[in-house]
Amino acid sequence: MDLTVMKYIVSVADCGNFSQAAEVCHVGQPALSQLIARLEKKMGVRLFYRNPRGAVPTEAGAEFVRRAREILRSTEELSEQMSAFAGMHKGSLTLGLITSLQCIEFGSMLSAFVHTYPDISFSIRQFGTYQLIDLLTERKIDLAFLNLPLQGLPPQLSFEHLGNDRYALAVPYDHPLAARADQAAAVSMRELKDERFIFHQPWQVASELVLEACRNAGFEPNIVCRSGEPTTSMYMVQGGMGIALFPEEEFHSRQMDGIRRLRIKDDIIKDVGVAWRKDSESPLVTEAVRFAKEWSRLV
Repeated sequence: MDLTVMKYIVSVADCGNFSQAAEVCHVGQPALSQLIARLEKKMGVRLFYRNPRGAVPTEAGAEFVRRAREILRSTEELSEQMSAFAGMHKGSLTLGLITSLQCIEFGSMLSAFVHTYPDISFSIRQFGTYQLIDLLTERKIDLAFLNLPLQGLPPQLSFEHLGNDRYALAVPYDHPLAARADQAAAVSMRELKDERFIFHQPWQVASELVLEACRNAGFEPNIVCRSGEPTTSMYMVQGGMGIALFPEEEFHSRQMDGIRRLRIKDDIIKDVGVAWRKDSESPLVTEAVRFAKEWSRLV
């Protein structure tokens, strides 16, 4: 049964008139009438009572129109879904990343996504969380893999949690606390009151997480230097400039001589996830978020 004829029949029922329905369907009235009459003959039922004032559905016609509407609506939805799938397999995405995403194995996740959708191209911009939030709200990137700020995200953004990473303390090998590394003994934040700190940059969520931990322990940290690059900060710790707090993942990916890692009794945990604009209509963005959520369950 031809979908076009279904549309013609529904239009006649809506207009109550063959000529008006023909205008709506952009087809000549004789052609529309002939197609409907041919279907009526084929099915052996009359769909419309014709009269000088127009056309009224018969009982069979009313049932045909009801079912035809359902079929046409389902067909339209199916077409939209297929268009969405087609859109997911082609196009480009601009991703924003923070420097530390090892806890969700981001590199492997991106590789798996590219393998699944080989025709999608990517552009990557790497900044701190607050810079990425600005880029998202300004529509300069499509997605951002970042740390959830303590005060949350702007209302126009959505966030999906993907993983956590606990912070640990880095001290020089000759620091008084270094011996505890061999004993697997944890350090309290209160013990760090008089230390010199190497901090993250203010636009990184790590900075506010560590600052809050220090204040909860009853002191303002003595910040002697700030760096947005974990490797640079570790070199400073290695050189004896001060101590620093890093996510555990940084110690696994950047093992350096002359640095001892110590556990912290206090919970300093970063919430890693993906953020996107709530008004985004891109099927690529929707699929990338879904893929990231599924990936995080496997990691």
